Amino acid sequence: MRPVSDTWDEGFDPSSGARNTLRWAYEMGATTLGEAYDMLDQFELSNDVPEVLGHDDTVDGVREEFEFGLETVGPDTLLTTLL
Repeated sequence: MRPVSDTWDEGFDPSSGARNTLRWAYEMGATTLGEAYDMLDQFELSNDVPEVLGHDDTVDGVREEFEFGLETVGPDTLLTTLL
């Protein structure tokens, strides 16, 4: 088992829009970054996008951040460590 490290030490520090999307995914039942990433298509089609992202962020931008996070900290990173 790998030791748990601080995700910010690894270089992944989600923006406020990405964190809000992680919270949304967590509320929808996701527990890991990989699961949250898998839910982005569902999120994009939901009515929650304006409320979660506001006017400054986009789903594509969040997707890019999540992809970076997947490469940096891995898909099994618990959302509770990112929130």
